[in-house]
Amino acid sequence: MTEIQRDIMMHALGYGSPGYRNHFCTGPGSTDYPHCEALVKAGMMSRRDGSALSGGDYVYHVTAFGKHALKMPCVRADG
Repeated sequence: MTEIQRDIMMHALGYGSPGYRNHFCTGPGSTDYPHCEALVKAGMMSRRDGSALSGGDYVYHVTAFGKHALKMPCVRADG
């Protein structure tokens, strides 16, 4: 996971008060979208279709595996 991906998951969980929420909304065209899709592919986030509440954007949730991965050191994407 990259630092950006770690930040996205921490944002989804609520930064200073982790656990009070678990969602992150984004969609194609956003700079966060490819990171969220990579996290879904890695099993660290799940995705569901958006609604009027999310402005039509996908809604991502941090999985149990993602929460566990957040406890580990950050790894740079370029090795």
